[in-house]
Amino acid sequence: MEEILPELHTNISGKIRNTKLPKTKSLWPLFETISNSIHAIQDKDIANGKISINISRQGNDELLAESEKVDIYPITDIEVIDNGIGLNIENFKSFLTAESEHKIERGAKGIGRFVCLKAFKSLIFKSSFKNELTNENQIREFTFKPIDKGIFEHKVNLSSSVKTGTSVTLKNFIADYQDTCPKTLYDIGEKIIDHFLVYYLNQKAPRIDITEKINGTKIDLNSIFNTSFKAAIKASKFELYGNEFQIHLLRLYDVKKGHRIHYCGNDRVVREEKLVKYIPDLGNSIMEEANIYFTYQVYITSKFLDDNVDNERTDFDFPDNLEDTDLQNLVNDLPNLDRIRQKAILSLEDILKEYLGNVREQKYEKYSQHIIADAPQYKTLLKYKPEVVRNMNPNLSGNRLNIELYKVQSDLEIEIKELGEKILNTNSVNDLDEYKMLYDDFIEKFNDIGKANLAKYIVHRKSVIELLDKFLGVDDNDEFLTEDTIHKIFFPLKSESDEITFEQQNLWLIDERLSYHSYLSSDKSFKETKILTGSESLDRPDLLIFNESFAFVNDEAPHNSFVIVEFKRPERKDYHTRNKKKNPIDQVISYIGTIRDNTATDRKGKIIQVDKDRTPFYAYVICDFNNNLTNILDERNYTQTPDGQGYFYFHSKYNAYIEVISYAKLLKDAKARNRLLFDKLGLPSH
Repeated sequence: MEEILPELHTNISGKIRNTKLPKTKSLWPLFETISNSIHAIQDKDIANGKISINISRQGNDELLAESEKVDIYPITDIEVIDNGIGLNIENFKSFLTAESEHKIERGAKGIGRFVCLKAFKSLIFKSSFKNELTNENQIREFTFKPIDKGIFEHKVNLSSSVKTGTSVTLKNFIADYQDTCPKTLYDIGEKIIDHFLVYYLNQKAPRIDITEKINGTKIDLNSIFNTSFKAAIKASKFELYGNEFQIHLLRLYDVKKGHRIHYCGNDRVVREEKLVKYIPDLGNSIMEEANIYFTYQVYITSKFLDDNVDNERTDFDFPDNLEDTDLQNLVNDLPNLDRIRQKAILSLEDILKEYLGNVREQKYEKYSQHIIADAPQYKTLLKYKPEVVRNMNPNLSGNRLNIELYKVQSDLEIEIKELGEKILNTNSVNDLDEYKMLYDDFIEKFNDIGKANLAKYIVHRKSVIELLDKFLGVDDNDEFLTEDTIHKIFFPLKSESDEITFEQQNLWLIDERLSYHSYLSSDKSFKETKILTGSESLDRPDLLIFNESFAFVNDEAPHNSFVIVEFKRPERKDYHTRNKKKNPIDQVISYIGTIRDNTATDRKGKIIQVDKDRTPFYAYVICDFNNNLTNILDERNYTQTPDGQGYFYFHSKYNAYIEVISYAKLLKDAKARNRLLFDKLGLPSH
């Protein structure tokens, strides 16, 4: 056989340009080189296979030699030396053939050297081999570059040694990949073990060591595997797409990695992701009895995965999920990563069921206590959705926990509504016993949800009372909050009743009946309100409420009514009897006068007759009392309430009942009215 010409039969620069290598996969060229070394050792069929990796770093050699922390400097070159069969004629012919099928049965794609030239400027080869034609020992040397025909300075000489093997130097790390490459020998070694872990699991890995070329520091990957990794504590398998998938579960005593799931092809890790995303109860790490922390590393292997690795061996040829496929409407279950992951997670749940069961039971107890003590509106979840609560994310508390419980409660309510639709649609139920069973189930759940929604509203009331109590004190700057801040608790500013849901208003703090109004404007001028026509007044009552005759007053009442609510800043002291802006009594009377002097219309545009003699007006002034205010009230003959915390007056000329309520009285009365509800739910009412 003639010696072959040292040239590639492809456009090498174009081939490299079309080869994919993400910047984050900076060690992939090293993995490709190690993989070739492993294959060369397998071809030689020896038991003492060895791979040595030498690391060179950026910087002055003399300064690097004196440095205590060499591994802080970027890597420039990586030399990989093996004692395999070498680049003999057959292997070199394969090297010169792009996408060679020489090692296809071992998953080789024939493009590993092109992947190397994506991250390094050149590769330097020196290989000892036995020429089977001449039975001579020879040494082949050449440089591989991403230009012209690729092979430079090729030469083959006789060798005086019978030893075979190859040295490949990955030369001049390209900056974008150099920046993302791990620097320490240990980190690099751990990545290599991760990538080739299937070889270690199957006891097929050769001895591999890594050395700092500048000072001789060396680590042995077999020792790292034996100390940081343990043999699979459990193994399992599942079937999918007519193929068997194997699961290897290991403990890693290095918690910085976190729990991870690795998808392998052709004895190598192709893709990995965080396991805690799919089994959150594993947490960040797990502690053994000896206070030692570890993480679980899951490795999935299958001939299906071997057959579907992409050319660069950085991903698989099937999509992540069905949404990524073009035939999702034709086929329900095309091969995809999501389905493989789902089956793997189910297997892992079974393997770890004892540990996860204990964790989830403790979590369920903790969340149950929270629901019973602080969130009784979610008690129905303990009855109907206990497994969902058990599988909620761990370590939730306070508002974060309540948000997740709210999501589950919403799903339950949707389920019950759908069940109700099924009950009402009798055409979908043909069996009387089945109908009765569904009906009983629906009624029970419907009643429980009604109680839960009532509980939710009661808890909301308690929270609002506590918030108002807090806001009436001083803030972090020892100042009292503005009246606008207080106003927002009762009703949003610059809004109208048509824009606000029932849950967004808290007028019940003042009077339960105020929640049932026909129209309300908040912090809007009379000119802006919908019910007053022709008014040009820019005065802005805090709340202006219109009630149709059936909506507000009790018993028989043929007339519409108006309510005005005015809030004053807590602990305000600058009240003055002769200044309307500083006199809340005259202020609300002025508002009543404006309404009486203008034409009003209802929400349908129909004119409302404001009977100046019979249309009732109600006004509430909410404030803190002081001497200036009480003097104004006494001058106008207001009557003090029996508890001494409020005043009232009936203005006969305007047919207006005016009540001045202190914040202390407002809070006390609101707590008293709701105390029975709080007690029924077991909520503290202090």
